[in-house]
Amino acid sequence: MRILHTADWHIGKIVNEFSMLEDQEAVLHALVDKVKELDVDVLIMAGDLYDRSIPPKEAVTLANDIFNRLIREAGIPVLAIAGNHDSNERLEYGAELLAGSQLYIEGTVKKDVRKVSIDGVNFYLLPFADHVTIRQLLEDDEIKDLQDATRAQIESIKAAMNPDEVNILIAHGYIINGAKDSVEASDSERPLSIGTAEYVDVNLFDDFDYVALGHLHKAQKVKTDRVRYSGSPLKYSKSEVRHKKQHVLLDINKDDFNFEMIKVEPERDMKVLKGTFDELMQDGSDDYIFFELEDKNYVMDAMNQLRRRYPYAMGLEYTAQKERRESSQMTKQEAVEKRSLLDLFDDFYSKYKRNPLDDNQKEAIHETWEQALKGEE
Repeated sequence: MRILHTADWHIGKIVNEFSMLEDQEAVLHALVDKVKELDVDVLIMAGDLYDRSIPPKEAVTLANDIFNRLIREAGIPVLAIAGNHDSNERLEYGAELLAGSQLYIEGTVKKDVRKVSIDGVNFYLLPFADHVTIRQLLEDDEIKDLQDATRAQIESIKAAMNPDEVNILIAHGYIINGAKDSVEASDSERPLSIGTAEYVDVNLFDDFDYVALGHLHKAQKVKTDRVRYSGSPLKYSKSEVRHKKQHVLLDINKDDFNFEMIKVEPERDMKVLKGTFDELMQDGSDDYIFFELEDKNYVMDAMNQLRRRYPYAMGLEYTAQKERRESSQMTKQEAVEKRSLLDLFDDFYSKYKRNPLDDNQKEAIHETWEQALKGEE
């Protein structure tokens, strides 16, 4: 079976006041053309179809157009799950009816993980949910974080899984190989949980033939080529300018596994340009640009002047100021990053209340934070 693994479309996203919808329309229609060209059998969209839980109507229209082309023109099934940016319930509206047209959308987490079998390949659809929701759903008080929650869900799948068949998991989350820095994140990815509670160890997925992941925007593997993030089809922040945007093309059966990365070619790239103001004004570009000015003195109205030559300029900073700021913040930032948000809040609370949080208060704060993340648009 030939599968194209995609994720993190974030339709409707706005970056530095620029709507990305036109760019998304171009790159997603090109995706459909590529599906037809490569004779793909199934397309996976591993979460974050939209950028907001209530997407604008133009975003919904584009998603519908792409799904219609995939199903009617390309004639292939589409498997999609909700990510942490999506509204689980809205995404799943009409899911049973859509399944009859080969559009399988799983928005809400369920006790029995949804299994879709296509030509002898089993796909398990695991939409994103916070650990509190999963704990309540499974009525399991031992679930304390997303690692526990995912383990419980995987054990449920494995109990009924036939190891002699091809089994593929579609999931959305922060999967690591023992340490946070084993994978590369970016600024445009919303936190999933409080502190270190968002991380899930890759070894939970050892029994699957392939794991199609969403959430991290850089295309990358986690420990093995059989566990991969496809990444987002477009660059959505300055921290992503060095990313090579790609989809994963997978050929798989029980005896054979091959993959290749399919390059995504947007109409506009996103770049960082460095130089003095005068140097940069000698050129121009229709790409999305972040400027790092090397001038020692402030340039009056620099951004507006640069936009005459770079109409899609997204941001500007001075390298001297950036270096001073980063140097002064580095020690403090490193100290903060080593601690969870709950620990930091505990310090704050103790300082002003002169008493540390008790266990019940910590649990209440933890759950409140999870609900805030879940409801954030």
